[in-house]
Amino acid sequence: QGSSFFLHPVALHSADMQWGEIFLDFLILCSDLCVCGTFVVVFLQLRKSRSAAGLSLQTLATVVGARVIHLISHNIQLHYSPTVLPWFIYPTMDVVSACAGVALLVSFCMYYFPSYEKEKDNFGIHIFERLEIVAKDSPLKTSPAVAASFLYSVVAVLAFLWYFVRKSQRSFLVSYFCCYYEAMGAVALIPQLWMFHQDKRVSPLLANFVVLTAMHRIFTLAFWISYPRIFVWRYPDNRGIQMASETLNLLILSDFLFYWVRSKLRGDSEVIIGDGMMV
Repeated sequence: QGSSFFLHPVALHSADMQWGEIFLDFLILCSDLCVCGTFVVVFLQLRKSRSAAGLSLQTLATVVGARVIHLISHNIQLHYSPTVLPWFIYPTMDVVSACAGVALLVSFCMYYFPSYEKEKDNFGIHIFERLEIVAKDSPLKTSPAVAASFLYSVVAVLAFLWYFVRKSQRSFLVSYFCCYYEAMGAVALIPQLWMFHQDKRVSPLLANFVVLTAMHRIFTLAFWISYPRIFVWRYPDNRGIQMASETLNLLILSDFLFYWVRSKLRGDSEVIIGDGMMV
């Protein structure tokens, strides 16, 4: 009589559980790699073109600021803790990402600022003009600091409103910190998209900056979707809010992503914004 090989259901469940945990760890790792990739492609863009033309300083500073703030999440035990992969990989990735971002920002200001198109990086200035806070002929109209003041005011207000939507058992300061970080992430690329719509043409490397940001969001959203399927008896209180937040972030980028996909399908050398007329 031949022998048969049999796996106990508990052993099968344990094996499936481990693969599921590896999958969740991998999603967060891929998300972090995409963030690092955004700084790499911006560095390559600056080095290739030897110019900051087309790049939003508001967006760059906000993205870098968000990554530096993100480091605090490890100290207050808000960051994801891997189940299978080594823990040190994640804080190391975050430190590398933050340092790369700061180095990129410093490099931008020291070597590429003369070529920075500050007259185009004016998201929010029109609001100040309409409210007559800034005169139309004022030199402040092209000031990066004035434009940034609007952006960070919006972030502060959005974070406060988000605080009342986002459930948390932590103190007000910790909860507001989380809301502020998430609001920064939501609005960070809006000035850059604003510049893209003025230029109508986007280089492949700058386009990849947005695409990698979208991939970062997709991996994070996939994590939250998959979480209760792996940990059947766990359900994070803020899962629905996080999924809604990531979906909103992807919707903000969806307009540009449409033009990026269209340009790829047509074989264009650049991403063309708008009706696609070659000029």
